[in-house]
Amino acid sequence: MIIVLALLLATFLMMATGMFAMAGDSCAPGSPCLDEVGNGIEVSLVGMAAVLVIGLCCVIGAAVTRTLRFGWALATLLLLLVPFAVGCNIANHAMQLSSVAP
Repeated sequence: MIIVLALLLATFLMMATGMFAMAGDSCAPGSPCLDEVGNGIEVSLVGMAAVLVIGLCCVIGAAVTRTLRFGWALATLLLLLVPFAVGCNIANHAMQLSSVAP
């Protein structure tokens, strides 16, 4: 049941990652801050996909060996927030860079 919650949370967070693009609104055309906003989006999406794949493999492995699946599912659920927060921080930093004159 917790792994289903992790999948739902990942779906919500991946849709929310699209909001990072608004950090590039204040960027000048051709400035490097647009690349950093793109990096933040990539970190968030690829990181969450990696956490989901690894978490699902661990839950399946725990089911095969008949060990505790709850711990792996809970770790997957909680670790989904890490790449989202890191990607958000990168996009926020890019937005702050765009407000600084060269």
